Amino acid sequence: MVLLLCSAGCGQQSEVREYVVDREDSKVFTSDVIRDRFQAAPFSWDVPESWDSADNDQFSKFAWTVGPSKKTRITISDLPGSAGLVPQFVRWSGQVGLEAGDPAELMKLVEPLELKGASGQWIELKGASETILGMIVPLGDKLWIVKLRSGNSEVAAVKESFRSFCKSWQAI
Repeated sequence: MVLLLCSAGCGQQSEVREYVVDREDSKVFTSDVIRDRFQAAPFSWDVPESWDSADNDQFSKFAWTVGPSKKTRITISDLPGSAGLVPQFVRWSGQVGLEAGDPAELMKLVEPLELKGASGQWIELKGASETILGMIVPLGDKLWIVKLRSGNSEVAAVKESFRSFCKSWQAI
């Protein structure tokens, strides 16, 4: 009788079913607060194939190495909007060894770039041996900083691809 009860409980084995669910490529956030807190950047962009991803430093959210020597570094970082555009450009001019002059004169070098959903401020600062190319995009309560800093000869080789990268920015 025990044998009969044990064998009665055993029927056909269940099939193992496998389900495949498509991966979600986009995230849906319920509020701007959550997006700003957890999303790395509120932009999308087109990265040239020749750029190599690099480790971030203490300030950058994204980084690449580019150019013939792969020593030119491009970074994206953010600052509070209260940091202001002018102080950033003044700081950059000092980083390439340019004399601290009238900030109003420095701002004459700034070129507006119309992006999709935002506006960028482009600048080229060439010192005796180093150049900084950069774009600052104010969005919400932040300044998004895109910066390339390298020796003058290296910058010449990557300037156009960097500018195209900056122009490809789209607010999401």
